[in-house]
Amino acid sequence: MSDSAALYRAQEDLRMLETCPTWYDHLDKVEAAIAEEDRIYDIRVAAGWELDEGGWYAPCPETGEMITESDWLNFGLYCPEDIK
Repeated sequence: MSDSAALYRAQEDLRMLETCPTWYDHLDKVEAAIAEEDRIYDIRVAAGWELDEGGWYAPCPETGEMITESDWLNFGLYCPEDIK
């Protein structure tokens, strides 16, 4: 981590402590949730999915056109991050 990034992180940590004194009690959970979101994002993008303000869109298995995540699930398909 660069010096400027470390300084920014320290400033943000202090700001959060002023805003929410128990912030550090939850920090590990918050960072784990962010890491999980990043993992899902990377997997879905690699599988050809797209994200915008309306949510996730996946390529239709029948036409290749983009469909909503709920339509994808209605096809009975698994999300890419659920495939092992």
